[in-house]
Amino acid sequence: MSEINPMIFREYDIRGVYPDEFDEDAAYKIAAAFCQYLEQKKHFGPVVVGYDARISSPSLANAFRQGVLDQGRDALDLGMVSTPLFYFAFNSAKAAGGAMVTASHNPETFNGLKLLREGGEIVYEKDGFSEIKKLLESAAGRKLEGGSSIKKEFRGEYFTFLKKFAEIKRPLKITLEASDGSAYPLAKEFIGGLENVRAVEAGADLGFKLDSDGDRIVFSDENKGAVSPNLAYAFLLDKALEPGDLVLASVSMSKIIDEVCFRRGASLSRVRVGHANIKSAMRVENARFAGELSGHFYFRDFFYSDSALFMLAHILTLVSKSGRPFSELLSPYQKYFHSGELNFETRNSEDIIERLKKEYSDGRQSFLDGLTVEFSGWWFNLHASKTEPLVRLVVEADKKELMEEKIKELTEKI
Repeated sequence: MSEINPMIFREYDIRGVYPDEFDEDAAYKIAAAFCQYLEQKKHFGPVVVGYDARISSPSLANAFRQGVLDQGRDALDLGMVSTPLFYFAFNSAKAAGGAMVTASHNPETFNGLKLLREGGEIVYEKDGFSEIKKLLESAAGRKLEGGSSIKKEFRGEYFTFLKKFAEIKRPLKITLEASDGSAYPLAKEFIGGLENVRAVEAGADLGFKLDSDGDRIVFSDENKGAVSPNLAYAFLLDKALEPGDLVLASVSMSKIIDEVCFRRGASLSRVRVGHANIKSAMRVENARFAGELSGHFYFRDFFYSDSALFMLAHILTLVSKSGRPFSELLSPYQKYFHSGELNFETRNSEDIIERLKKEYSDGRQSFLDGLTVEFSGWWFNLHASKTEPLVRLVVEADKKELMEEKIKELTEKI
């Protein structure tokens, strides 16, 4: 560990500035340690390796793959893929391990790794990182007979899988807002292969935008108005839940999620932000859906993982079953006024949270993820980002004026 910056091991993945904090040498050594970790877990199959569209990603993926080969493991080379396609390939191949080279939404100067082990289990701070860090001391020095690197394409199988969940009952026109990265070409190809769906520049029934690696999605309505992930998730749950289902939501999502679940006879558990936390909780509790305010949506039917295109297939199906505009379908869930995430740069997030904990001690407090405080008519959550030097604030109120007042009040305190 003396040659690798320990700070790159974050709560649920590996991330750092390239090449100062995370480079090809680190990727190679982590791959070697990861393979020995898999061996200790008695996972003996191939390791799947994919990467996003960052300039540094191909060379980092090559270094990681070489580390796998030098440990005597076979590597499945996916090339440039979206993160959900990586999840699909990993599960389809029944791989022993997997690495996606990506830093998700972080700036282009960053890069990192998302690691999986057999069965789709996330390797993160609570499960795996401590063992891998210990193995880093010796793993890279051990070289076995080289494994084989095999290029493998899963895109067609992925689209076939997604289309099973896209039952488009009437013609729909949609817009796809262009974004950089590996996700846009896949989304364009997926849409092109759907019956009754046509991509247009204007006059659409709804639109959507993906993040660069394709695991987050934000919708827009027929008036080009942005749709809060709260409303998209509430709409999905209200139409898809069965009595007895269990769903998860991050602590910063709207109270409307609780109300929809109650009305549908389903149970809701609140969880900490972060894909590793959520996927682990979904597997343990066998949850059917999970959602985050950032636009991550998770599905039991998609290996307990998040996929923007899987969410798109569900929303297109639900909208197509109704003759009403998307905005009208969403209007029943616009009951509260929710700020969305408000970000503040700081390296003293814990101090800020502790101070506000004392100042708002007269409210009902929860510490599942940062600080959540509930009052009559409004509530807020404040938690530290796990990937950037930020503290994130969410405020929700019964009235718009109250929400705006509390945003101003808390902003001044932060």
